[in-house]
Amino acid sequence: MRAALGSATAIGSLAGAFAINEHVARSRRAQLEGLRASSASCCGSYRRTAATDTQTLASFDRPIVVEGLIGAWPALASWSFAALRERIGQAEVDCGSSTGGVPFYLVAANAARSAGRNDLQLYVFDSDFSDEGGKAGLLDDGPGEGLPGLTAGDIFAAGEAAEHCDRPVWRWLLAGPEGSGTIMHRDPWGYSSWNASLVGCKRWVLFPPAVAHETLHPPRTDLLGRVVSLLGLPLPRAAASFMEEVLPGLRGRGLGEVEIVQQPGEVVAFPAGWWHAVVNLDATLAVTESYGRAHDLAHVLGELRAGGLAAFAAVVEKEAAATACRCAPSASPAGTTTLTPAA
Repeated sequence: MRAALGSATAIGSLAGAFAINEHVARSRRAQLEGLRASSASCCGSYRRTAATDTQTLASFDRPIVVEGLIGAWPALASWSFAALRERIGQAEVDCGSSTGGVPFYLVAANAARSAGRNDLQLYVFDSDFSDEGGKAGLLDDGPGEGLPGLTAGDIFAAGEAAEHCDRPVWRWLLAGPEGSGTIMHRDPWGYSSWNASLVGCKRWVLFPPAVAHETLHPPRTDLLGRVVSLLGLPLPRAAASFMEEVLPGLRGRGLGEVEIVQQPGEVVAFPAGWWHAVVNLDATLAVTESYGRAHDLAHVLGELRAGGLAAFAAVVEKEAAATACRCAPSASPAGTTTLTPAA
């Protein structure tokens, strides 16, 4: 009798867990479908920038979406989860886990699962393109060339700063299943950034630097949020939950938000300090890179010093000053003024 009751209890527990998991799966699928359905009305009209618009690429002060900038990258035609599984399936990639990396073949298998059934934690944000890491060959497919039209004058890459041991990480491979994403945040170190989507669509929402943290991270009202708040700990919403629960109430308040759906082959770039959250509407592969612009030098130096990188900040400041001197106006023999370009 006791054994029968134990079996019945175990079966009941399994059935309950299955019901909960089914509820979570349905909720996640519905949430993602809702974001896909609303994308056209919310994000469909944002202006695109041509790759030939060099002035905008060099001086934008709001997020831009650039067309044609990575059209020559072999990765745009050759990358897929299946193709990368063949090339780097056994290579470990960083998914932010405290237990270390996971082999890419698990990431690829997870990306093939449908929304609600995939593991959203298996979202690759990997900066190791070394030979030892097994992913150096990916740079030969275009990402290794970078996007000099955007990053010319990168103060993190000038002179000694480029190879300095304290230079923060600046280039990442991104790979995630549909529904995964990044919470609302700002990039560190005074970075401006670009993101090139190679497979899949991404939905973005960005806010100017002046928008307060509290505006974008209101208290959570769900049970978990309330419990964690009692402990005095922050618990940010997932990106999809932010877009579903918080964003509708922020529209129309003059906050200057920008909403974008990024298509494969497009590059999203944004200035330093801009808040952003991203949801992968499909299983996506992308490369992202961060850089420093000369007019953000004071902000960059402050961020580096506050983050314990004073020695690197000194090198960046020295190299920026040297670059400014090389580009300073100089008088020609005829009395006219010319500009001496940086080497």
